[in-house]
Amino acid sequence: MANWNILGAGAIGHFFAEKLLKSGQHAAFVLRPDSDAHIHNFNFETLTGESTSNTVMAQDKLTPKCDFLLVTLKAQDVLPALTLLQSQIDKHCCIVLLHNGMGTAEQTEKLFPRNAIMVGTTSNGVLKVSSEHIRHTGAGVTWLGPFNNQAKRYQDIASQLFALEELAWCDDIREKLWLKLVINCAINPLTAIHQCKNGELASPALYPHVVKVVQELAQVCEKARLPWSYTELQAQVDNVIKRTAENFSSMHQDRHFNRRTEVDYITGYVLKVANAYSIPVPANQALYEQIKQQETELA
Repeated sequence: MANWNILGAGAIGHFFAEKLLKSGQHAAFVLRPDSDAHIHNFNFETLTGESTSNTVMAQDKLTPKCDFLLVTLKAQDVLPALTLLQSQIDKHCCIVLLHNGMGTAEQTEKLFPRNAIMVGTTSNGVLKVSSEHIRHTGAGVTWLGPFNNQAKRYQDIASQLFALEELAWCDDIREKLWLKLVINCAINPLTAIHQCKNGELASPALYPHVVKVVQELAQVCEKARLPWSYTELQAQVDNVIKRTAENFSSMHQDRHFNRRTEVDYITGYVLKVANAYSIPVPANQALYEQIKQQETELA
């Protein structure tokens, strides 16, 4: 039985807590500094409407001999939170990053050069109805893979989490992360700026903007030696827009509630890569600047 700590008690954090407990692992939440330690009870509602009761410890520090630290925070919160925990994370702890966007793994490796670092992405839909009620809203797949050589020895992670049947290991996780990044770049900023559901991006007024964004992303992917054509990327984006038509993107929700977004790790990451290859991406640049301007106005 592995000892898992979860940094980020949001919907996805609770989703994995339930799966870990179900598979016989030990799981605990790591809270903000100076939070009171307590026993946390929550109900997990499955896609079929069934409900399971779960109990985990929640405290402001890691449990002794933490084997895996699963980080499900917003991308911009990852480095500050890990920095606060740096003295508690020994070299034997495998850090697992699971969030939208890219760029935090490089930051984490600088902070923890000796640790195994795993990265992942999930397409599961989860809603935190309240702190005690978590609802699984959409079936999906979770991919995990190694960011550095130290993490390659954890290839058996999928078998450890056998209760999460939709989990798979991927040696070249970079492709999975980039595909998710492209989809996020195409959907999240536009839905945040226009305060609309994902499905509205298929409208005549907004779809041309989606196309421009994906065309630019296809050029970046080609230079980065990723395997997709523009047509393939556009089909992936169109499918997600259709499949999640009634959903609000995470960036939409962040702007709606006047929270800081993950745009620096989504569109901002693409801008850095595009700049490194000297590829002009004006549509993505404009969206990035609009989101950053909105954040500045409401800061």
